Amino acid sequence: MQYERLTTSRDGERGIPRSIRALSLAALLVALPGCKVGPNYTRPTTAMPVSFAEPHAVAVPSTQPDGGPEAFWWERFNDAELNSLVRRAVVANNSIKVASARVQQARAAREIAQSLLYPQVDVGASAFRFRGSQSVLGLQNLGTDGSFLQAGFDAAWTLDLFGGTRRLIESARADEEATDAERRGVTLMLAGETARAYIELRGAQRQLAVAHTTFDEQQQTLSVTQEKHQNGLASQLEVVRARTEVEATASEIPPIEQAIRQYIHVLSTLLSQEPTALSEELSPVVPVPSTTLDVAVGVPSDLLRRRPDIQQAERHLAASTAMVGVATAELLPHMVLGGGAGVSARHAGDLFNGNSSKDSSTYYLAGPAINWTIFDAGRRKAGVKMSEAEVDAAKAAYTDTVLNAFREVESSLVAVDRSRERVADLKRLSASAREGVTIAQRDYRNGILDQLTVLDAQRQSSRADMLLAQGEVALSVNTVALYKALGGGWEVAEPQASSNHQKENNQ
Repeated sequence: MQYERLTTSRDGERGIPRSIRALSLAALLVALPGCKVGPNYTRPTTAMPVSFAEPHAVAVPSTQPDGGPEAFWWERFNDAELNSLVRRAVVANNSIKVASARVQQARAAREIAQSLLYPQVDVGASAFRFRGSQSVLGLQNLGTDGSFLQAGFDAAWTLDLFGGTRRLIESARADEEATDAERRGVTLMLAGETARAYIELRGAQRQLAVAHTTFDEQQQTLSVTQEKHQNGLASQLEVVRARTEVEATASEIPPIEQAIRQYIHVLSTLLSQEPTALSEELSPVVPVPSTTLDVAVGVPSDLLRRRPDIQQAERHLAASTAMVGVATAELLPHMVLGGGAGVSARHAGDLFNGNSSKDSSTYYLAGPAINWTIFDAGRRKAGVKMSEAEVDAAKAAYTDTVLNAFREVESSLVAVDRSRERVADLKRLSASAREGVTIAQRDYRNGILDQLTVLDAQRQSSRADMLLAQGEVALSVNTVALYKALGGGWEVAEPQASSNHQKENNQ
């Protein structure tokens, strides 16, 4: 940094040269309008259909202003335990804490960038004791030892003549908003994973209940067959056949019990607790949570402001666009206004006596410094090209994120629609199979039907009940996936963030 030393007259009069005053004033006048190099960011336009193409039920009224899915969508399953698990997971999960910490980091980075718009002032003091040799210094009648004390301040202000710093602030602010969108995405993912694990846990418990019911019925059939064998009405083969069915069903129970324990481990971990912490809480068997209400899917354009991943990709694009301006500003001159002032003396008592003592003095200096790199073998131009390539990559990533969002919604819509039809069919199948078991067991005891017919009816009923339990789980899980695809989450994203950012760019 280059400064012009200002003189101090013996009578204490100080003067700033007119050239420096003129340069400083001119620099301030240039900086005030606030021109900014680089492209101004505009949100990309995305062609999208008026409505979703896959069939879905008529949307119910939503409590959200945009007509989208409720923020607390898991409450629509009407399961108090599920509500409690999701809320506790959002508070305690370590992934949420990591995402929140990253938001704080991004906010601090933005504050650091903003600080570059303001002057930097440093204060300091020093004290030295010196001793020298007259013969070496070649000075006569001058003390060769003594003390030197100094106190003062220095100030420097880098003028943002071409908006490079303001573009950096734009980029930092967009990064902060992208990080916050990432946090909302983690929250949405956590809520969905908690709901899915809980639904699958209840489904496994339902399958275990079906297996136990089938086991008990087959045990009864085995008892009846053994009794008939003792009375000479059934062969030993029939006894062995009935026992085989019992053992086959018994072998299916341990894997289901294993799955139940593992789902409890998953849920406990999602709540940042040790794997078996929720064993007692989740052991009671309750029905698979389901909702008969339709999902308020809204229109495709709603995804742009509801989906956290789309918001994150859009903010990354805004940050990359601003960095083009930062790189462009490096091609232009830099001006710094600097100055300093202080006092110095040979003795501590004279340090703040001003001109009252011949052993003390005051000093100050002020002036602009202009730096302009005129040759760097193309390094800065390559930096601009690299920033522009980042914009192209971010734009492609944004488009890909939007397309994936539409695909997820359409796929989830058709999955929910077909799952509902399948569950309706499986309920009728289960009812018919259960009726067949009741008739077969009654007629077998009365000697009307043979054993094979009874065992076959039990197998069909067990399979139908298992399929129904799996179908109900699939329907609920697909509904959860639909809510996630639509962008429903713990909190509603604020769509005004992008518009506010764009207004700031245009100022």
